[in-house]
Amino acid sequence: MPLKALIRKNIPSIAQSAIVKSRYKKRVFKTKTFSRWAKGLLTDVQLCKAANEIMQGMYEVELGSGLCKKRIAVFGQGKRGATRTLVAKESAHGIFFLVGRQKSDPGSDFSDTQVDAAKIIGAALQKSSPQKIDALVVEGVLKEICHDEC
Repeated sequence: MPLKALIRKNIPSIAQSAIVKSRYKKRVFKTKTFSRWAKGLLTDVQLCKAANEIMQGMYEVELGSGLCKKRIAVFGQGKRGATRTLVAKESAHGIFFLVGRQKSDPGSDFSDTQVDAAKIIGAALQKSSPQKIDALVVEGVLKEICHDEC
């Protein structure tokens, strides 16, 4: 089959899958520790925007185990002087903001210990059922920051 015919035949299915994907949005959560760190620095709206970018594959580094590093601009500073976050992104049920640091913090990046701990916590959260996630929200371990509205 010629390439043009193949493309024409598949365009409707590609467009339909894009529509389905754009309608489905994951729930977005932050841990209690992340929430304390981000208070006064990052808003939930900024985190929701960052989560949407992560879902589109727009993040700085893939760290393995479903963990990625994402820079989030602080108002008035842009991304270059931005915060750095570690985010668990592979769960079918949500995206989880786990750890954050400012560029101005001592050291050049997240320590290996921080990354390893985030991988362990992220792996556990990514394997959790929706019921377990809801229980963690009720217990105050997680805070849901956006769902369909972002």
